[in-house]
Amino acid sequence: MRRLVLLPMLALTLVSGCGAPPSPTSKNADGAAGGATENTVATVDDTVNDAGIENGSTGTPTAGEDAYCPAVDYATSAAQCRRFTEEKATLEAGLGVFNAPSEMVVGESRDLVLGVGKKADAAEVHESVGGNATQHVEVRTPIGHLMTATLSGGGFDITPAGPQPKTLAADRSEVWQWRITAKEAGPQKLLLTISVDATAADGSRSRYDLARKPIDINVAVTDAQRRDARAKALEDKLRRGTGVMGALEKWLIALAAVVVALGGVWIAVRTFGKGKDKGDAAKKDDAGGGPVKKV
Repeated sequence: MRRLVLLPMLALTLVSGCGAPPSPTSKNADGAAGGATENTVATVDDTVNDAGIENGSTGTPTAGEDAYCPAVDYATSAAQCRRFTEEKATLEAGLGVFNAPSEMVVGESRDLVLGVGKKADAAEVHESVGGNATQHVEVRTPIGHLMTATLSGGGFDITPAGPQPKTLAADRSEVWQWRITAKEAGPQKLLLTISVDATAADGSRSRYDLARKPIDINVAVTDAQRRDARAKALEDKLRRGTGVMGALEKWLIALAAVVVALGGVWIAVRTFGKGKDKGDAAKKDDAGGGPVKKV
């Protein structure tokens, strides 16, 4: 009997123990563990974000990618930029003098000279170009050891054509020469480009422009050239007219031949019909014994 009473009481005790709320100690421990996990993740995220913002703000290019180079004011590779920067540091203040004309006529040829030297030697640079100093065009440009000059213009035949490299001595003075021939009338442009070459340790070169100077030249046409042009235009018109008349003459001859041929066919047809009628009449006369005489 006593056992029967104790068993239900023991069961109730066990059930109440299983449904009891957790102890404060266990709850604090779990909260501390969870809080530590959340803080760790946030710290990693902040680190990644900071790194991304820092890389984006610096704009550091990856290997092989071009980036802005202050030495030449455009994007180059890192190796080229270092080369240009080193070369630019060796450049000296210089001056270019060019004797380009302001007017020419179609077919006229001129010899043009570009002199380059130190800015302090401006008088010598002008003297190296020669001619009338009042017609000289000055170009402010740095100068270095390996210089290149290029003259271009679609309205002219230019010799020599393309970039013309030269090696300057210690005095940094040099002269370039071109011969130009005007071939188109009206306002024309020449473009003078002065460049410098930067040399790498392996001997390879990279060129960048130091100065670009456009030159305006008005190309006129003489009275004799105008007369020749009008005469040539008239000859072309006459030649085209002669060609048209020749073609028309051939066409008329061919048409006449066709008309003659058609006329011949028509005559043959008419003749063939009349001959047949006469033949039939003769046969009838022979069959009837001739015409009947009246008594």
